[in-house]
Amino acid sequence: MSNIKLDTFRFWVDRAQQAASEPDPPLPALKTFKPKFNLPPVANYATAAGNLFWNEFPSNTVKKGVSPVSATRIRSWANAVGCSNSERLEKVCHNIENGANIGCKGRFRQPSVSTNAPSAYQFGAEVTDAIAGWVQQGIAAGPFDPMHRPPDAKVSGIMCRMKPNGTARIILNLSAPKGNSVNEGIDGDLFPATMSSTTAWLNILDKAGKKCLIIKVDWANAYKHMPVRNEDLNLQYFNWLGKDFVEVMLIFGAVSSAGLFDSLAKVVLDLVVRHAHFPPDMAIQYLDDVCAAAPQGCQSIFRLEKAYRDIASDVGVNLAPTTDPDKAFSPTTTGTVLGVIYDTVSWTWAIPVEKLSRVLSQLRQGLTNNTLPQHEVWSLVGRLVHYAPLIPCGRYNIHELLKANAESEDRNNHVLMTADIRRQLYFWWLMLKTTNGFSSIPPPIVFPAWTLEYFTDASGGTSLSLGHGTGGIGGKFWFMVPWGHKINSGARAADGRKLSRKLSALELVGPLICVASDYAINAGKPIKIWVDNAGSIGVWRRGYSTRCNLCNTLVRAIGRVAAHFGTSVSIQKITRCSNDGSILADELSKGRFAAFRQKKPIQWLTNLEPAWIPTSILSWIALPTVDLDLGDKIIHDIVTRS
Repeated sequence: MSNIKLDTFRFWVDRAQQAASEPDPPLPALKTFKPKFNLPPVANYATAAGNLFWNEFPSNTVKKGVSPVSATRIRSWANAVGCSNSERLEKVCHNIENGANIGCKGRFRQPSVSTNAPSAYQFGAEVTDAIAGWVQQGIAAGPFDPMHRPPDAKVSGIMCRMKPNGTARIILNLSAPKGNSVNEGIDGDLFPATMSSTTAWLNILDKAGKKCLIIKVDWANAYKHMPVRNEDLNLQYFNWLGKDFVEVMLIFGAVSSAGLFDSLAKVVLDLVVRHAHFPPDMAIQYLDDVCAAAPQGCQSIFRLEKAYRDIASDVGVNLAPTTDPDKAFSPTTTGTVLGVIYDTVSWTWAIPVEKLSRVLSQLRQGLTNNTLPQHEVWSLVGRLVHYAPLIPCGRYNIHELLKANAESEDRNNHVLMTADIRRQLYFWWLMLKTTNGFSSIPPPIVFPAWTLEYFTDASGGTSLSLGHGTGGIGGKFWFMVPWGHKINSGARAADGRKLSRKLSALELVGPLICVASDYAINAGKPIKIWVDNAGSIGVWRRGYSTRCNLCNTLVRAIGRVAAHFGTSVSIQKITRCSNDGSILADELSKGRFAAFRQKKPIQWLTNLEPAWIPTSILSWIALPTVDLDLGDKIIHDIVTRS
């Protein structure tokens, strides 16, 4: 190992030890609440307020949503600069002019009444102030006497989530009452929202290069740009302090809202990039956030900002000001994108301390408590999936958490924190603290023309034919390992499925052998491994399987060994027996050594002896079990042999 690699290794070991001993950053205190309305005090927010209170409260009796966005101006811009999707544009314009159909059908439209959540009463003053703001802006209509409530109205309970700035985010719980809720009547597949991701942003940064300029544009009150059609307004009632209100715009909490807004945001971005002549593959859009990058010295990023602000002003989109850099900023080399601070000069990333403190607190809760509420698991796992592309081996350490995330649809369900879940929680707790602010922006894995190639294959286990197993070849390297009794006899894994039929897992044994056994050749190099099983490739690309823990054992081991030796691995699909390499691998996997020797091209193979295989891999093949330490055992075998 070179001195540079040794120095890097020692730095990260020291950094991890330091991070483990450092206290977690404290949770930020909420900013002091400053009401926008001078309303009379309320003693108990769970009861009705008196007439004196309502005399001071704003009033809006118009039960109709009106968008600030002009469909006429959107069409005008499309005529001037062109449009990528005219069908989407016309649908968006129709929704702006007539109100959006939120998609609730059938019996789920029947009237019902749900109660408000404790969180709403906990922050009663903040919720009341926010509702007053909605009414004043025309986002909601009310207050109305419940005696005059329409007979077909659905009254949903409200929940509150406090924002860092001390104001309340009100969420209508359209998922209650269970069995008769608005959200249960909406087919979410009809309202797709194509989200961007951290991975997509990292690819843009890589193309833009060091010292590139980045920009972020954010919509203010994003969902409130889209009205809801009159026929659906009775589905959007809520009750507060004894009075009825109705939201007249898209609701934060409805299954269809993200997809309906996403279409509007994409239409506007399409017009902007066309008007600015900006390459669309250098910008991402995540609901109301638009982020873009351009190489150092390139003026296109300034054109993009001007075009966005000009078009937004003209069509009626309300943008967040750049006075809060967490929300929006003009071209710069440092800014927060999708919740992560990127510095393109130092080429590092960091999670803002207030966000980091929250996720570390959630991780600590899971490590110290026996259970976590399902909604806390949803929140935590959502954050970790978002950060995973930044964390080395992050995608191999999340499958147990994803299973916990999918355990129940009941937000109040309590998820047991098993030993395997806690192991992954600790990984994230340590890695986030270790890498935050110190780690470089990760580049996409590139596989140049000189990438080393391997071909592997696996046969299903059977007791009817001798020699079935896994085989592979690459350059002078080859191997052939027959399955053991456990696989061939039809013994069952812990999940009840026969080991002989776990083909996705069996196919991953070959790539593990290539990475581990040919380490002297592929260390520090990019390699491609070709297999003919699509399931295995899908597991590798995700980094986990939610159905097969043996697959998780193998992809984690591949990633661990590859990381140790600095090997970049790609596992790709190949049609069975479609070239010399796949034909030879097929013969080896079936134990047909004579046919293998007969078919092999001389230029492929000069070694007469098969590759050495670490004992830990052979032991695992003899007794396949879930073993999250398999990679470390393989590395120990290699180091001991060396």
